[in-house]
Formats: sequence, C-alpha cells, structure tokens
Amino acid sequence: MPSRSTILTGQHPSTHGVFMNGVPLPPDAPSVAEVLRASGYRTALVGKAHFEPYFDPFLRFEENLLSTTGTTPHGGSRRGFEHLETASHGAMGPLHYAQWLVHNHPEALGMYCRAIDDNLQVSAEAGGDTGAPQVKVNPIDRGIYHTDWVADRTIDWLDTLDADDDWFCWMSFPDPHHPWDPPESEVGRVDWREVPLPAGYPEDRATGRRSSTPSPATGGPGTTDRSCPTTRRRPTGCRPPSPRTRSARSTPATPSRSSSSTRPSPGARPGGRAGLG
Repeated sequence: MPSRSTILTGQHPSTHGVFMNGVPLPPDAPSVAEVLRASGYRTALVGKAHFEPYFDPFLRFEENLLSTTGTTPHGGSRRGFEHLETASHGAMGPLHYAQWLVHNHPEALGMYCRAIDDNLQVSAEAGGDTGAPQVKVNPIDRGIYHTDWVADRTIDWLDTLDADDDWFCWMSFPDPHHPWDPPESEVGRVDWREVPLPAGYPEDRATGRRSSTPSPATGGPGTTDRSCPTTRRRPTGCRPPSPRTRSARSTPATPSRSSSSTRPSPGARPGGRAGLG
C-alpha cells in the first residue's frame, strides 16, 4: 500500500501517510489520475487498487463499497478514475472480480487458495509440490482467472474510447503475489526446480527441497542487507537504512503526452497515452 500510494500521489510515505499495509490513503490525497482527468484525459483503473484496506467486512472504505454500487463512483470519479473495476487475489471480498465470479462462475469460488482463514488470520493452507503455505494447484479455467479477467476488462474499456481520446489506464494485475495458486494449466510452463535461487537460499538439489532456513554466513532469505535482517522488530545494534535526502513532492509531476500503448497487439488503438500496471 505505501508503494502504490507513492506511485499515485508522487509523494513519499512520510508525506502521504501510508507507512504500512492497513493504513488508508486519505481521500483528499493528490492523484496523477486526477491531474490527467482535469486535463481532458479519459481515466480508468482496472484490477488491484488497494489504496484502502481490503479486510473491510462493514464496507467502511469507499473503494470496497464501489463494487456494490457500480463501476463509476457518484457519476464522477474516484481519485481521478472515472471508471473502476477492482480485483484482488481470488474470490474473497466485495470487489468487482469476486462479485463477477459469484454471479457467473460460482463453481470457481472454492478453487482459490484462501488468504484469510475462518478466524481472520493469515491462512496456513498448504499445497503444491512442496507443501508450502498458501500454495495450491488451482483447477480454475485460465479464462476466468483474475489475470485474464483484468486484461479482458481493460480491453473492453479501451474499446469504448474514441480514436482521438487521450487516455490513462492503470491496469493492475494482482499477481505475482501470495497466495500462489495459478491455474493448473499454466503450472507446467516453468519447472520451479530449474529456476535460479537468490543468493543466501540453501538448497538440496538431490531431494528438490529448497530450505527457507537462514544461513548465518549470508543472512539468509528475508534480508536486504547481510548485516541487517528485515524483521518487524529490528535487532539491537542493527544499522537502519540511511534516510533519503530528496524532499517529498507535494503534487504529481506534470504529465507528458508521449505516445505509448498499453495494448501492443493487433488492432491496438492509436492515441493511447499511458498505462500503469
């Protein structure tokens, strides 16, 4: 959430206030989409928004409420996006993709690995070849998996534009992200045993097992600095990262109208200006 908020606002977390997941971006925060929309651009966000918390059973946050009231908020825009269709990592929650599954493919609701269990804790459901947590071979048809849904819905929105429209589309795929449950038809495309590991990951090629045990010599997985493991509570004596010297910008940069297309495929619409995944 801090990263996504920074992309949208052009501000550092110390300015926009989203310093960790679960902290909502203020409704009046600046938005590059709002700047572009005010300049005459057509604007859309399709896929993962996550500027506000997802775990919201009482729909306190408008981002989640919008999926129950339509794709266009208040007949105007939300953070500068005149069109929104939201998705997350499966069939959970009130977002557009989850509701689309409920109404069109209810048989797929139980195919995804659960991210949250019945006690509202991070799920320890395990599977796949290694029995790792939040891993599952998903029997869902690729055509209704959230990656393809986001692409299809983005293409449908692009088809509503006139040839000379200036447009900005934030197309945001939920993957790659836990839970790791891609469609079963795609799992065989890459043999995970042959994927090179980052430095610091011990492994046993004979058994095919990849250890997640930290190595004393390197700091092991989950580290960004060999002298300083990344944990919720920093160990005593660990040197924190040096602060950035650049000051945070209060508003997004003025957009340039350079020509680029978000859909490099046959029949792609000319005049597309910007896309963001």
